[in-house]
Amino acid sequence: MICVDIYSGMNSIEGLNMFRTSSRMKSFGAILGSTVIGLMLATGVDAANPEPVTVEVTFVDPITITEVNALQFGLLDQILNLETITIDPDNTLTDVGGIVVGGTQGSADLTVTATGGLLITILVDLPVANTGYTLGTFICDYDLGADTACDGVGYTETTAAGGTANLRVGVTLTGNNLAVPGVFNGSFRVTISYQ
Repeated sequence: MICVDIYSGMNSIEGLNMFRTSSRMKSFGAILGSTVIGLMLATGVDAANPEPVTVEVTFVDPITITEVNALQFGLLDQILNLETITIDPDNTLTDVGGIVVGGTQGSADLTVTATGGLLITILVDLPVANTGYTLGTFICDYDLGADTACDGVGYTETTAAGGTANLRVGVTLTGNNLAVPGVFNGSFRVTISYQ
């Protein structure tokens, strides 16, 4: 038996389905409304409490390195086998085997210019030796500080207050029994960078 609503022309099954749909719409509307109100409240709280964030910028001078004096071993006897000769940053010479026979010995002397009072890394690498010897164990002295190993990963210093300071570099030369008379200059690279 089907009952018909004389006022709406709708049967009871249709009315029941409409009631269910209407209830679902009301539930959905309630959820949506509470979500929108929650978002509005959250936005209102954030907007009432802004937080300024500082942007820090420091401009620095470019680091310049100028060679004043080359690292000098002087005149060496060609009988250099596996003996070592070390020149420290303060120009102290250690000659194992009596191989140095004359000339001038001295550490490399460089002038470094940078913004004062900042941390820097000093690194000596890429030693290029020549016939008769190898170079290794570089020692640096920045701004008359302590002698410090500066090859491998380098080391950290603070730039001089005035921005300009001397960097002295010493090294150990080791013979390899291949020396012959002649000039056989080598080289190495000094890299200084801000931290």
